[in-house]
Amino acid sequence: MQTHPVIAWRNLDASPAVQALIDRRIAALERISDRIVGCELTLEAAQHRRRHGNEVKVRLTLRMPGPDLTFEREVAHGDLQEDVILAVDQAFGAAETRLKKRRQVMGRVEVKDHPSVHHGEVMVLARELDHGFIRSDDGREVYFEREDLSPQDWERLTEGARLRFRIRDHDAGPYAAAVTIVD
Repeated sequence: MQTHPVIAWRNLDASPAVQALIDRRIAALERISDRIVGCELTLEAAQHRRRHGNEVKVRLTLRMPGPDLTFEREVAHGDLQEDVILAVDQAFGAAETRLKKRRQVMGRVEVKDHPSVHHGEVMVLARELDHGFIRSDDGREVYFEREDLSPQDWERLTEGARLRFRIRDHDAGPYAAAVTIVD
């Protein structure tokens, strides 16, 4: 972690036991993800005592590249110290689960393969049939259709015109996609 954790206690006294728990859980998060830049934790008890115990709120924010991750948990079971420990455990447990899922997703990211850009010239242009053939610079004949060009480019197209395109494979042979005139 690049910055020290920021821990705020609101309407609660800092507890060495809770602080030790927080330190252990932060260390566990750092073992799961090395992308955590900072950590902010707010522990808050309700200002007024309720008849059936205090509500404890914990808000954990992990600063990371991209969107930050925030987890909030509220507990009101009875004993204030136990509720604080339980809420801290729940917030850090949710953070660990999310970081593990994020690591799995990031680990299996596949980079999409885009076909390379080719250049060539119009060899045959059959305007009445809305298609033609390109002789690519590497010597291949590539089929193209009117839909592969913008309407403006189709109107300007002549035999011998230089084109930029991507080659796609088809059962009938290679065809050009994303065809544009090179001026």
